[in-house]
Amino acid sequence: MKITLSMNLICVHSLEESKPFYEQALGMKFLEFRPPFAEAKLDDKYLFNIEENADYRSEDWAQKHISGMKSCVFETDDLEMFLEKVKIYGGTVISGPTKEPWGYTIAYFSDPSKNIFIVEQEDK
Repeated sequence: MKITLSMNLICVHSLEESKPFYEQALGMKFLEFRPPFAEAKLDDKYLFNIEENADYRSEDWAQKHISGMKSCVFETDDLEMFLEKVKIYGGTVISGPTKEPWGYTIAYFSDPSKNIFIVEQEDK
């Protein structure tokens, strides 16, 4: 039996507002962009579906899926520069950077829709 990760789902308030953040701060390349759906890749191997609310979704879809802590953890080799890009492109640095005992420095950040992620850099 083989199991692989198909994609990561991120829900946002507006694809138009979120696109520059995901392209410029996170370095994703959009393969498809047709609101309310977009598909993007990171490092030509990690697939993300980025979606916004639409008429066909349940009434509480946005409340359930947009904002809050997400399970994606990103890694960078320049945490300071990454966090500056987060701020420039409409995100927020929530906390950190904080040196952790397992050999990484981490920070929490959010995208323009208040989805919260972790970014880490290996200590050298």
